Amino acid sequence: MTASPGNRPVSGSAGPPRLSIRQPEAGGYRFSIDSVLLAGFAAPHCRGTVLDLGTGCGILLLLLSKLSTETVSGAGVERQEELLACARENVRANGFEDSLRAVEGDFRGEIPGVERGAFDLVVSNPPYGRLGRGRRNPDPGKEAARHEVACSLPELFAAARRYLAPRGRFALILPADRLPEIMDCARREGLRGESFRAVRPREGSPPNRILYCASREGSGAARALPPLVLHGVREKYCPEVERICRLFR
Repeated sequence: MTASPGNRPVSGSAGPPRLSIRQPEAGGYRFSIDSVLLAGFAAPHCRGTVLDLGTGCGILLLLLSKLSTETVSGAGVERQEELLACARENVRANGFEDSLRAVEGDFRGEIPGVERGAFDLVVSNPPYGRLGRGRRNPDPGKEAARHEVACSLPELFAAARRYLAPRGRFALILPADRLPEIMDCARREGLRGESFRAVRPREGSPPNRILYCASREGSGAARALPPLVLHGVREKYCPEVERICRLFR
């Protein structure tokens, strides 16, 4: 099956070939606009080797491979069997078998076939809900994808640090109110906050998401980038986001 973020129809053309994304059947976890936002944010840093922690259906790796011409190879780690199968099918169906792969594993430990300290860019769209906060989801797959039942934020940062190359960067997206936690986790792992960008649903509204990039080198405070206003006129996505959405069939 093919899908766009949030099951929203996408119009326009980015020139062939565009991405065809298979996701779990009805009831399973489906990727959201957050993956699109993170891909756009991380693409300027995407060169060499890329690792996606909790790859889901593989959407982030596929988008980054389309947005960056400097990606050499990428691996996505996923522990849920249904999502892993979708990721592998999406890699094959979109013609990236020679450069991308989906690996079964729990990134809190050793990942089979994935070398420590080998990735120029690590990305993650992790569960956005703190454990014990908010409404629980009865679907185990959705629960694991949306709440920290299988991985905490400190564990995620520890994994990113473990697999980053000496000059590598780590980029992620989370609710905006978790920025202090993000900064604390980066500091504890010896990563330097490089830049962050607030995402506002509409002009004038408070931010509800934060895009954050940390690196293993450098000094100084993280640079605040201009906010991204997601929706423009008539509730359409802003041109920056719409351009990425046109990569889907």
